[in-house]
Amino acid sequence: MEVFLYLLPLVGSFAFAGLLIHAIFWGMKFAVDAGHVRVRVYGWTVRKVALGDIEWAAQDWCFWNEHYTNTVSSKRLVLLRRRTGLFRNFLISPAEPQEFLKELAAKGVTMR
Repeated sequence: MEVFLYLLPLVGSFAFAGLLIHAIFWGMKFAVDAGHVRVRVYGWTVRKVALGDIEWAAQDWCFWNEHYTNTVSSKRLVLLRRRTGLFRNFLISPAEPQEFLKELAAKGVTMR
C-alpha cells in the first residue's frame, strides 16, 4: 500500500496534464456576441475582447501576440488587431474561420 502512495503525485501529474490537453484542444470554443469576442473553455469565459477595441481582423498570423489557439494548422488562425493593450495582436483559431470573419464583419469589424 505504501508503494501506491508514492505514485499518487505521478498519477496526479498525468491526470492534470491530460485534463489540460483536453481543455485546450477540445474544450476551447470561440464566440461573438453583441459586444465581445469570447474565448470559452468548457463554457466558461476565460478571455473577452470588446468589438469596439478591434481595429481590424484577418485570416493571418503574427509572431508577437496574445494567442488562444487549439490547432496546429495555420489555415484556421484568425488575427484580431486591437487598438489598446500591451499585446495588440490577438490570435484565435475558430473551427470555421471564414464564417467567424463574416460574423465579425456583420458586427462592424473592419476586414483586412
